[in-house]
Amino acid sequence: MDKSALSHRRLGVIDIGSNSVRFVIYELFGANFTPVYNEKVLAGLGRSLRATGRLDPNGIVLARQAIRRFKTLCDVHGLDKVLIGATAAMREAEDAPGFIQDVYEDTGFTIKPLSGVKEAQMAAMGVIAAEPRAHGIAADLGGASLELISVRDKNISGGVSFPIGPFQLLGQDLTQDKAYDLARLRPVIRTHLRDAPACLESGDNLYLIGGAWRNLFSVHQRRNDYPLRTLQSYALTPQKARNLARWAYGEGRHELLTWPGINNRRAETLPYSGLLLDELLDIYAPQKVVISTAGLREGLIYQSLSEELRSRDALFDGCRDLARGNLQNPFFAAPLYNFLEAAQSAFLPVLSEDNETRLRRAACYLAGMGKGLHPDYKAVLVFENVLYAPLAGLTHKERAYLALMLFASLTGKERVPNKAAISLLLSDKEQCAARVYGTAIRLAVVASGNSERLLSALKLSHIGGSLALSAAPEYKSLMSERVRIRFNQLCHIAQLNPQFDP
Repeated sequence: MDKSALSHRRLGVIDIGSNSVRFVIYELFGANFTPVYNEKVLAGLGRSLRATGRLDPNGIVLARQAIRRFKTLCDVHGLDKVLIGATAAMREAEDAPGFIQDVYEDTGFTIKPLSGVKEAQMAAMGVIAAEPRAHGIAADLGGASLELISVRDKNISGGVSFPIGPFQLLGQDLTQDKAYDLARLRPVIRTHLRDAPACLESGDNLYLIGGAWRNLFSVHQRRNDYPLRTLQSYALTPQKARNLARWAYGEGRHELLTWPGINNRRAETLPYSGLLLDELLDIYAPQKVVISTAGLREGLIYQSLSEELRSRDALFDGCRDLARGNLQNPFFAAPLYNFLEAAQSAFLPVLSEDNETRLRRAACYLAGMGKGLHPDYKAVLVFENVLYAPLAGLTHKERAYLALMLFASLTGKERVPNKAAISLLLSDKEQCAARVYGTAIRLAVVASGNSERLLSALKLSHIGGSLALSAAPEYKSLMSERVRIRFNQLCHIAQLNPQFDP
C-alpha cells in the first residue's frame, strides 16, 4: 500500500464487560490506532452473577444509561463503524437476552456475546496490535472470567475461558476478609487451570490484560517510584511480580481497598487479581510478567483490519501519525535515513541489529517534530512527547532510547528530562549510542536546511577511525562554519576523527 493512500478514519468500540462498560473512539492510520476519547462506567453487571445467575439490577440501570449516552456520542462524532464486544456476563446471565433486547430498543445496537474462546482470541489480537513481537501467554481477567491463550509470531492458539473472575468466584462483596480464604480459593483456581490446553506452555512471557491487573501494576510503579509512568509493556521479573501479588492479597489488601485515585468498585478486585497472578506464576513459570494495556477492544479493531494493513509496521505508522502536521518537512524521513545509513558503521548498534535499525527508522520519521514550539523548550517537549506517546511495539527501554535520540537531535545539552528514567532503563553505552545517532540527525538537518533535495547533495562516510562529510561541487556553499561545528560535535561524541571537506 502506498503511503499516500493511507487516510485517517475513526472507529468506536463499546466493551460490555462484567465489571465495566466502556466506550472508546480510536483514530486509525495504517496499522496504528490511537484512542482519542475514552469513557467508562463501572456498572458491575456481573456482580450478582454467582449468587443469582442474573445480571446485577443496579448494574443494568447503569449500563443502559451508559450505552444510551455512548449511542449519542457515536452519532455526533459520525464514526465510520462501531464495534461491540460483550463478554462473560452477557453470555452467562439468564436474563442477558432481555438486556440485549432492551439495549437494541434503546439504541439500535445489536449485541452478540462473544464465546469464551472468541473473547480470548480478541484479547490476544489486542496484545499483538500493541506488541507484534509478543510471545507467551495472554491472560485476560474480567469481572466474571479469565481467558488464556498462546501468542507467538502474530499467531494465536489454544484459547480457553474459565469462570474464575472475582465476581464469579467470590460473590458480590469483595471487601470482606472471608472472600480471601486462600485455603478455599487456591484448589478451585488450580482445578480450573489444570484444564488449560497443552499449547499453553510455560517459560515464555505472561501478558496481563484487564483493569484489575493494570491498576495493581500502577500501584507497584507508585510504591517503587518507578520513573516512567506508562503501563504498556511495563515488565517485572517473576519474583517481583510474586512479591506484588502476595502483598496485594496479604498485608497490602486493606491498603489497596482505599488506594487514592482508584475507584472503589475497581479497588475491591485488586487483591483477588494478586491471588490469581500468584497461581499463574506457579503454573507457567514465565520469564517476564508484562502488562498489556491493549486487549479485547484493540483486538476487535485489529481483526477488522485488512491483511495488508496488519502486515504493516505499526511503530512506523504510529511515528508518522504522531509527527503528522508537526514536522518542518514531512518528506525528510527516508532521505535522512539513507544519508545516515551510508555511514552506519560509525553508529555501532547496542541493541540487536534488527531492533537498532527499527528504532533508527522510527527516529527518522519523528525527526523535525516540534514545528511552532519555542526553540528553548522544543527538545524537552519533544522528548516527553515521544517518551509517553501511544506507540506500538516499544518496550520501556526502547521508548527511552527513542526519546533520547530525538532529544539529542534538537540540542547538545547533556542534562536530559526525566534523567531517572533514562538512567534506570539505559546503560551508559546505550545512552551514548542514542546521543550519537540523535546528533547525526541534528547534523543532517542543519547541513541541509531540512531539505531532502539538499541532503542528497551531501555525503557522510565512515573511513577507519574517521568520519567524513562532503558536498557535491555545486553545493559547496552548504559547508558553513555552523555545519563544521555540528559535524565536530558529532565526531567528538562518536570518538571519531573529523574530515570536513569544504
